[in-house]
Amino acid sequence: MNKLYILILFILTSCAQFVPPTGGPKDIVGPKILDTFPKSNTKNFKEKEIQLTFDELIDVTSLKQEIIITPQQKGTFQVKPKGKSVKLIFDENFEDSTTYTINFRNGIKDLTEKNPGKNLKLVFSTGPIIDSLKLEGTIVDINTKLPEYETTVGLYKKDTTAFLKRKPTYFTKTDSLGKYTFENIKKDKYSIIAFNDKNQNLTFDQKNEKIGFEPDTISLFQNYQQKPIEIYPANFTKNRIRKTTSRETEYIIQTDKPFLSVKTSLDTLSQLPYTYTQNTINIFKLSDLSKDTLNTQIILIDSLLRSDTLNQKIYFTKPLKTQKIKIQTLSLQSNIKNGEEKTSNLNFHIKFDSPITKFDSTGIIFKTDTVITEKPEIKWINKFELNIQIKTKAKNQTELIFKPNTFINYKGDTNNQISIKNIILQPNETAKLQGRTEETTGTKIVQLINSDNNKIYDQKLFTDKFTFVDIIPGTYIIKIIFDDNRNGIWDPGNIFNKKMPEKIIVSKEPIKIKANFEIKDMLIK
Repeated sequence: MNKLYILILFILTSCAQFVPPTGGPKDIVGPKILDTFPKSNTKNFKEKEIQLTFDELIDVTSLKQEIIITPQQKGTFQVKPKGKSVKLIFDENFEDSTTYTINFRNGIKDLTEKNPGKNLKLVFSTGPIIDSLKLEGTIVDINTKLPEYETTVGLYKKDTTAFLKRKPTYFTKTDSLGKYTFENIKKDKYSIIAFNDKNQNLTFDQKNEKIGFEPDTISLFQNYQQKPIEIYPANFTKNRIRKTTSRETEYIIQTDKPFLSVKTSLDTLSQLPYTYTQNTINIFKLSDLSKDTLNTQIILIDSLLRSDTLNQKIYFTKPLKTQKIKIQTLSLQSNIKNGEEKTSNLNFHIKFDSPITKFDSTGIIFKTDTVITEKPEIKWINKFELNIQIKTKAKNQTELIFKPNTFINYKGDTNNQISIKNIILQPNETAKLQGRTEETTGTKIVQLINSDNNKIYDQKLFTDKFTFVDIIPGTYIIKIIFDDNRNGIWDPGNIFNKKMPEKIIVSKEPIKIKANFEIKDMLIK
């Protein structure tokens, strides 16, 4: 009997599965500080090592990327983790009689779940006083008014314009709401500059980063709330020619940075028309020239309205005797796309990549869904662009047709048949919007922007009130530019002479426009 009992017990034991106990809810709490050396708010600290001890094992692989030490410490430091502790070993002494703040941000995480510790910060002074002043503010994009995340904000003790060569005395970074905070700041006068420090070198890289600034020096003798700073792209570097390409009938110039407009000293525009986009200029030879090489002056106007003058020799390669001319298909770009909904006032802007030398106006046909024949008004702007305008009586649909061989360029390339069909909305299918600003003087530019594709639907000049009519239903944003110098474009600031950019205000929320609807007296502020 005993043998049978032992046998049954052995079988049951062999079949049993040992399952480890469940670990309970997932750990979502980051490591907590148990001890620090020095203690926070220590005075007269003279060491070169700092140590933090936590309540669990830690991961510090991203600490060097996350940590912010202000004022900025000279030299570098090593990170020495060991279990639940980490040491920072500095190769140079801290500056005397200075309050330091070390913000570890998200640089210290628990080892298993990688939860960052919260509010990990250490403050100490190398002198007898702990500085206690605080400065707060927000950083937003000037066009969208949206908060800028991870933007570097710097405080500079000396001239603002030295920021291109010198790192800030104090610096911090914005959070996801665009907010920043400086704490334990020394009483002094400061300039404040914000920029996207993409290469993490604490200096403004003009080619790729946005910048914003407070034009006035801040006298910091008590806690201070800074008004929002708006940042924008600002490339202050001189534009230079990066590459040129010479062909038989075309000369191409590519520059280091984009430009808004271009002028040349060429006095043979009928023979050498040119076009430009972004950072490229295309110069075309329409006929033989008296000289093989032309010395020309090119003036480029950038987004900061600064001009760069470049001297360039233009020449064209000689044709090969055996070279055969191959006719290519000529393409065009239209601001009004096929299938797009439009109102009765149609304004087509047609653009070509190369100069048009022959044009057959009878090749442009405008069809509607009515029996009435409508003839568009055609106006050439230059050899690359033309406008086609018409106020149609169509009830539903129109079609703009370019028949084959309507356009022929300087090389003999010509177009195939091109058709642009559009749906025409009637007055009861569109909407009207009236608005105003609190400022009732000065010239302003108001833009109605389609929020789906961020394209300008319409644009007007006004002083105190504006009106948009025949708006196609959709979702829009209103943007208003205060055109102080009345040049019709937004002018950015210039940090070197502390000139602020022209003011921009944007509607707080997207505006939903419905058919047969009217919005009156909308205040944009």
